[in-house]
Amino acid sequence: IGNPLGELGGTVTNGIVSALSRRVTIEGYVMDLLQTNAAVNPGNSGGGLFNEEGKLIGIVNAKATGENVEGLGFAIPINEVRSVINNLIDLGYVPGRVSMGVSLIGIHDQASANSYRVSTYGVYIYSVIKDSPADKAGLTERDRIYSVNGVLINSVADVIAQLDQCKVGDTITVVYYRSSTNRTAQVTLEQYKGVQR
Repeated sequence: IGNPLGELGGTVTNGIVSALSRRVTIEGYVMDLLQTNAAVNPGNSGGGLFNEEGKLIGIVNAKATGENVEGLGFAIPINEVRSVINNLIDLGYVPGRVSMGVSLIGIHDQASANSYRVSTYGVYIYSVIKDSPADKAGLTERDRIYSVNGVLINSVADVIAQLDQCKVGDTITVVYYRSSTNRTAQVTLEQYKGVQR
């Protein structure tokens, strides 16, 4: 159930569940998802996936796309969603998720590079929260992240994938460029509370 194309509210599509634990990589995240052939379009991804008894069994979060692709939708199982919902209600955040305290932006085309006035493609720090781990480690906006814990960074998803392997209190090594100079920072991660990663 959702709002496909942002203008067709209350639209219901139906289908079958083809797999209960399909391993899918989405923007750098590896997830175990329900697979369905119910129609998914922009605007009803994020909608509820219900069984024939009207019970919510998942939240639709992706679809396979391509010239010859049809009827491949994916949903986060409700058992995984439930703990997140309860944490958000009780605490306002999900315990155990880490934060550097930065907002990141990927620059991967000339138009974006011109817009942000940078000469090199890559992942840049767009902003830094005052007194956050990144701020304490000396990182600032416009720094270009080269690697995290030795892993080369090509996208924002790459940074998030590295953070998702860490615990609150872990210290990560960030190699970055500022004014064409290669630098290194040690960043001790804090609890993510839904502001910036």
